[in-house]
Amino acid sequence: MAEKGKTSSTSVLAQVAKRARVSSGTVSRVFNNSDLIPATTRSRVLAAARELNFRPRVGVRAPQIALITEAPHKTVMGGYVCSLSQYICYALSKADAGVTMITEDRIERLANSWFDGIIGVSWEDRTIQMLREIKYIPIVWLSDQYQNIFHTVYIDCRETGRTAGEYLIRKGHTRIGVIHDVDYTGKCRTEGVAEAMKEHNINPTENLIRLPNNIALHLAVKRLIDAGCTAVWVTGEDMKVLEVNWLIQELAGKRVPEDISLLGFENPGISEFCRPSLSTIACPLREIAEEAVKIALSGSHDELIHRQMPVRLIERNSVASRA
Repeated sequence: MAEKGKTSSTSVLAQVAKRARVSSGTVSRVFNNSDLIPATTRSRVLAAARELNFRPRVGVRAPQIALITEAPHKTVMGGYVCSLSQYICYALSKADAGVTMITEDRIERLANSWFDGIIGVSWEDRTIQMLREIKYIPIVWLSDQYQNIFHTVYIDCRETGRTAGEYLIRKGHTRIGVIHDVDYTGKCRTEGVAEAMKEHNINPTENLIRLPNNIALHLAVKRLIDAGCTAVWVTGEDMKVLEVNWLIQELAGKRVPEDISLLGFENPGISEFCRPSLSTIACPLREIAEEAVKIALSGSHDELIHRQMPVRLIERNSVASRA
């Protein structure tokens, strides 16, 4: 599709080909991310297309979507990133769209291929900087951060924290530990717990123990026990709650939930088979993936789209009532 739909696909190819000093056939192959085109030629064609604000017409070829995700050595099988990436790939396959998975340790590939849309599951700062410079295609960010820059499909992190805090307080817990990621989302979830505590006249400065998960988990568990926490919420999206459960019971010799209640996040499949089965806050990962794919394939880039998705509290046996 040419800029504003005013120019035919053939004319688009001809203009890009002329500017890049290649044939129209070469331009077509570049737009379809063919491996047969040398890197220098590819870069020249992409630069010409972007200077002209042109995109190849979708309809005579499969739309191409870039999926940005973590490097394999950072990803936990069955965790948030792994599960969400799988759901996104499935949704793209149902839409007959092509997908190129780009891990953050190879993010330079993003500039050397043509895409009709981009979906990011896990982005580092340098990835954000690169994406800020990309124009005229939909970019979907799976967080409520950077809403002024990208389309977003997200779970409200503060609201999720309030949900966790309200649940634990309702169960009679007033001294709560939170093991959280050190990023924007992890901190906002912790602030949500603090807000719930304030609403119940519980001083979070004294009664909320914040434990960033960049410290060793066995030290985090020791701190929350020493602080007298009766409940802990593990907010991370990579199944650290399973490790915390083991550390509390096997290393510290405490009972879950009799001594310390444990609330998880993301509801990995093994949650209900743990000892005890884990209460958790679950996110609709499949629905998030499908909405992200819908936006990425829409072609919309002028007006930003934001979709908030709900969480669901699953109550099992790992949180005891002290009320």
